[in-house]
Amino acid sequence: MQPGELRNRIEIQRLIKTQGIYGDTKICFLPLKKVWAKVNGLHGKEYWEAKEYGVERTVEFVIRYSACRDLTEKDRIIFRGNLYNISSIDNVMYRNEYLKIKATADLTEGGGGIGTES
Repeated sequence: MQPGELRNRIEIQRLIKTQGIYGDTKICFLPLKKVWAKVNGLHGKEYWEAKEYGVERTVEFVIRYSACRDLTEKDRIIFRGNLYNISSIDNVMYRNEYLKIKATADLTEGGGGIGTES
């Protein structure tokens, strides 16, 4: 992959659990990092297989491995104002160069924003 292909800015948010003053647990997402990414929608066979399972809103993000080594499926991505829940993370060929992330648009959050409580 050419570095120039990483031309889209995405924000990675981390799930944080906090305890309120009354002992209740609150779950919210806080900004972790903004990184450059290559973004692709699914197409061809991949799209039709995803559609069969109702996850055709899946998008593939590729970022540099060093940009967010500790990325997990509990994190989420904001791209162009839309939320994406991470479903899989692939360290491409285990070379520690790029992470290929598959994420599905979260339509229940209504676009959400930074620090949005869930």
